[in-house]
Amino acid sequence: MEKTISIILSVILVLSLCIPAALAADKDCGCGYVPVIYVTGFAQTPLAENVGTPGERMVFMPESGAVVRAVVKLIVPVIALIVTADFDSFAKSVADDMDELFADVICDRNGDPVNPAVDVTQRVPPSADHTPGMSNVFRYDWREDVFDIARELNDYIEELKRLTGHDRVALRAESMGGAVTMTYLSVYGSGSVDSIVMQSSAFNGITLVGSIFTGDLDVKPASVINYILNFVEGSDNKSVASRLLIKAFGGILIAAVANSLDYTIDRCRDSLYDYSLKSFMGCIPGLWTFVPQEDYEAAKAFMLDEDENARLIAKIDRYHYGVMDRTGELLDSAMEDGVRLAIISNYGKAAVPAITDDGYQSDFLIDTRRTSLGATCAPFGKTLGADYVQAVDDGHNHLSPDGIIDASTCMYPENTWFIKDMMHTWYTRGYLSFAYDFIYSDTAMTVFDDPRYPQFMLNDHATGELVPVTAQTGVSAIHIHR
Repeated sequence: MEKTISIILSVILVLSLCIPAALAADKDCGCGYVPVIYVTGFAQTPLAENVGTPGERMVFMPESGAVVRAVVKLIVPVIALIVTADFDSFAKSVADDMDELFADVICDRNGDPVNPAVDVTQRVPPSADHTPGMSNVFRYDWREDVFDIARELNDYIEELKRLTGHDRVALRAESMGGAVTMTYLSVYGSGSVDSIVMQSSAFNGITLVGSIFTGDLDVKPASVINYILNFVEGSDNKSVASRLLIKAFGGILIAAVANSLDYTIDRCRDSLYDYSLKSFMGCIPGLWTFVPQEDYEAAKAFMLDEDENARLIAKIDRYHYGVMDRTGELLDSAMEDGVRLAIISNYGKAAVPAITDDGYQSDFLIDTRRTSLGATCAPFGKTLGADYVQAVDDGHNHLSPDGIIDASTCMYPENTWFIKDMMHTWYTRGYLSFAYDFIYSDTAMTVFDDPRYPQFMLNDHATGELVPVTAQTGVSAIHIHR
């Protein structure tokens, strides 16, 4: 009898071990298409108070009525500035206006949101649907500590795995999403990741933000004109004529406005920072992911108080010294674990005209050198020169045919693609086709593997497709030399 009971119990035990495995096997859809998560960038989803209720109110970006009221409030201070030349009072008025407009966005000195009723809109849970070309969209409150966001991403990944039966997911990390993805890797590893596509990602900081966070503000007329010309795209006759008109006739007006703005900023800078910018921008943890590592300590010294902001500093130190400073180590580890990596960097656009050294290649927001992890780039509007020799001789050609980029100095030259005339996050059909073709590839695709996707491509504005850059692509003739 005892022997019979023992046999029955043994059978039950074996079955109990087999059933979960059988259920898991049945759950795997076997479709062959890895589920994809689109990790969004900074402010790509609005912030609102009382989300999902009748009292929902947009706080970032502010509603148009609030912006109009803020502008109207500045009319009297502007008149007073013209009459009295009291720049400190004017800076105080601007700061008060900004503080009121963004009152529900700010964080306290510890980096915690002041208004707990504010959250990102359009949070959508992961779906079991992962048909080709479909991405689950991961949205988050970009103000938060990036480690809190990474924890949310981990929960999202685990739920998507449960729903689809897949062991790994692909991550399309855009802009700030690159910093979120790198933080995720630092905490949770790469065991759940099949591939990563860094889409013009801010995982190496943004020169613009580093400069602003160290007090460097500068507006130059030529840079402003170049930046405006970023948005007049295309090679058709109408676009070409528009660019020529802006250069010829808009330059005088733009120069006058830019010079006046620069003059005012020079005299208001210190007051603006003291009255508002340090407490507003400086206390939002998410914004610190954009500060390049080489600017970080100077930015902390300029923007923060080591005692009053001690808890905030602990948060952002953790990111800068535990994630950004370990970028190569984290990506190397992921690739050793079988993760396929594509870094997509855009170029050919003028940088934001708000800082002293703004003459670099960019996608109109983030500099190409940073999104590519180290490419050598000619200044905007120029080439590296006919006599330029590739910096790193690795047996492959990594020079762009238009003479603007040397990709040999990238951290991962064989995994880094460049797209000319592609605006930051304004992605076209061709761009997305490339991203998904990489994700669904059976191999670890490099820049030499698919003739459709060479290392240097051009965004064809007429078709929305990507075409190879050639020597004839040339340097854009619409820029203004200073």
